[in-house]
Amino acid sequence: MRLLRILMLLLCGLSIPRTASAQAVMVSGPPVAPLPETTGAGLCVATSVSRNPAADFPQSQSTYIAGINAFMEANRGNRVTSVLRTPLDLSNNLNDGRTLSYGDFTGAVAGCPVGGCDFGYSDAVTSFATRLRGFIAVTSDMVDRPLHFGFYADDSVSLALFDRDQTSYPVINRPLTLGSPTWRATNTVHFAQPGLYGVEVLHANVGDHAALEMSVYDGVFTDFERAATMPPIINLATEGFVLVTPGMFHQTESGQPSFPAPTECAQCNRQFANAPGNGGCETGYRCNAAALCAPCDSSLFCGESCSPCGASTPYCVSQTEGFACAQCQDANDCVAPDECHLPICTETGNCASTPVEDGTECTGGTCQQGECRPVDAGTPDAGAADSGEVDAGEADAGPLDAGAADAGEADAGAADAGGPGEVDGGSHPGVDGGSTGTDGGNPTADSGVLAGDAGSVDGGSPEDPSGPESGCGCQAGPSALFPMALLALSLVVRRGRR
Repeated sequence: MRLLRILMLLLCGLSIPRTASAQAVMVSGPPVAPLPETTGAGLCVATSVSRNPAADFPQSQSTYIAGINAFMEANRGNRVTSVLRTPLDLSNNLNDGRTLSYGDFTGAVAGCPVGGCDFGYSDAVTSFATRLRGFIAVTSDMVDRPLHFGFYADDSVSLALFDRDQTSYPVINRPLTLGSPTWRATNTVHFAQPGLYGVEVLHANVGDHAALEMSVYDGVFTDFERAATMPPIINLATEGFVLVTPGMFHQTESGQPSFPAPTECAQCNRQFANAPGNGGCETGYRCNAAALCAPCDSSLFCGESCSPCGASTPYCVSQTEGFACAQCQDANDCVAPDECHLPICTETGNCASTPVEDGTECTGGTCQQGECRPVDAGTPDAGAADSGEVDAGEADAGPLDAGAADAGEADAGAADAGGPGEVDGGSHPGVDGGSTGTDGGNPTADSGVLAGDAGSVDGGSPEDPSGPESGCGCQAGPSALFPMALLALSLVVRRGRR
């Protein structure tokens, strides 16, 4: 009898999976996208009901992930989708004398029951599968660290990560197991680079207790995988694991929510991830690297058709209705036509320009109404001060130069051709010719009458011929020459008498 009991215990031991220690995972591929500046919006959760869980939910590791995904796509029209806005602690909170659905984190989420927040279905008889997708944000302090991801699951769970090339990194793969529905499983992940990486969590529940908790621990820890009721029982919360939160997960590469409503999201078939076109999503949306429907708001996928932008319109910008390819996102993407204009980007994403402030310096001058004008081409430099009165008027060609002061009184007037007889009056034959033949020998011509001074030019006088011929115009000549003429006449008469 004792031998029979020992044999039965051995058989039972064989039926219960032994403790397993999975291999640590190194995510060496590049991230899907850089880290966004915004906080994550949370994972996208889709749930579908199964009418035949034995056929729909695989019980082997080799087929579990592909089988659950195939079931989710086959029942796309019936699945319920929403955004998980709480820490990942889900439960149907069944307490039938056992609290297997409560997990390791009890009373951890404010506003939710003690065992955790509700699944899409929270009764004890509905069979359903749940798929959670998004991008996990790996910060620089998480790089090259032993990050232990831990799960408490009833009935099954898997975790896979994806890099930019859609390379899959399976971390946890715990399918349904008859006789052992509740599990704890941990594994270590090393990230080589910071950034966004695709994440997918699959869960299935046949009935009875339902639970799904995802937590993480950074530090030294020995990973394990065993039934939750199998000793030694290691409570993850007690060991220092913490629940993952919505802020750690994004739905799009840009970090923005995938839909205007923060509670709305949509999943797509992973075979269309990053493929051209809409990939099964609605107009203006595409299937992104996390296999979520996301707005076509990038230069590679833009607008209603999710087409790439061209060289002339390289940016995908938000318009009144959706997104469209455009020339610019802001003024930094535009170039001004000249130095008297500033570049601007219009609301529709087109480059334009506006004039700079008048008086702004430019090459060779200043900007005036959007034009660069030379400094010396204006009125202040070419007006009256340059060619008017000051330059060519009175001071230059007026009285001082060609008028009375130059060619009149001061130059050829009284001081030059008039005045005393000894200077220009004809009394000196060497100066004015006097009675010589050069002046005609006629004393009448130099007798002081107003019309006479014919010797100025012909008599060889070097004096300036310009101006009036009789000096100042007065009859000063006769009073000086007449006595001399009488003296000459008397000398002639006297010689004749001799």
